[in-house]
Amino acid sequence: MIDYINISSFLIGCSTAIYSLFAIYILCIFPRRTRFHTMVGIILAVWAVWTFKDIILTFPGMYRSDVLMWIGLVDGWSALTYAIFVSEVTMPGWTTWRRLALLSIPFAVFTAAYIVWPRQWLINAYWVFLWCFAWFIVIFCWVTVKRYLRYIRTNFSNLDKIDISWLRPVFLFAIVSQLSWFFLSYSQQVVADIIYYFSSIIMWLLVLHYSWNFRPIKIEEMPAAPAPKNSAKLYPFAEGELEEKVNAGRLYLNRDFTLVDLARCMSTNRTYVSNYLSQVRHQTFYDYINELRIQRAAVPLMREHPEFTLEYVATQSGFSSISTFRRAFMKFVGVTPGQFGRDEDYQTLQHD
Repeated sequence: MIDYINISSFLIGCSTAIYSLFAIYILCIFPRRTRFHTMVGIILAVWAVWTFKDIILTFPGMYRSDVLMWIGLVDGWSALTYAIFVSEVTMPGWTTWRRLALLSIPFAVFTAAYIVWPRQWLINAYWVFLWCFAWFIVIFCWVTVKRYLRYIRTNFSNLDKIDISWLRPVFLFAIVSQLSWFFLSYSQQVVADIIYYFSSIIMWLLVLHYSWNFRPIKIEEMPAAPAPKNSAKLYPFAEGELEEKVNAGRLYLNRDFTLVDLARCMSTNRTYVSNYLSQVRHQTFYDYINELRIQRAAVPLMREHPEFTLEYVATQSGFSSISTFRRAFMKFVGVTPGQFGRDEDYQTLQHD
């Protein structure tokens, strides 16, 4: 037990230090801070305080049932930080003092009730509530992430700073770690705290890694259009005018090209262009532009100049990162860029 207590004390100190240092850096030093980063900084500051309070458990005689009940009661409030984080990622600007107060009501009720009437069944009811709240956040996360990803792929060709595909695995890791702590806490073993601190550190380091350059996009809904009966009549540009303008102007080479830019070039609105791409071409705007970048720019460039580096080819083809270029190349050519350069069969591919 003494060894576990020492490990727990070490992780409490590490957690508090990590959360505090990153919170201070983000809130006071970070030069490109946005509202999203400010929210992350505040969340980390709150987590630093939450973790530091656990130092009381390392004092002699303090690791006992009644103290653990109070610690667990306070720790349950951390569920709010997950809800706030997911909301700010998928719906920037959603968090307000009013909404935060409404979300806090059930937590405040349970806390106040336990202060007045400390009973085990009340704690059990609190655990059930936390279980339900956790699943609500999971479902909310899954739905909003899916909606957000669909929106950015419909409207943007460069997702490097706005993509949130990383949120699902990170959030699932968070849920698994929290549920592990939840079940292990019933045994009131120090090992449960060790798992909690260690997994929490990993989770927030992953969040910081992926969200450091993240810039959330506010979703603007587009009115739905009816399914086309005659694509040429519903979309005047359906007979090749759109493709002709995009290819003639090599618009796909603009790494920040958007659906709005394309609609402006066609003297129409983005709803019509988006529906044309999805209903007639069966593509998102993101895939449409990236396919052109690969077929019209990357492949010819690699054929004509095999000495060019992949980084250079990616940049000249309109991609903002080599990782996005590799994924798009594999999707639309069927092989990796490296295999394409080595395989003679692919050197005979014809231009579209």
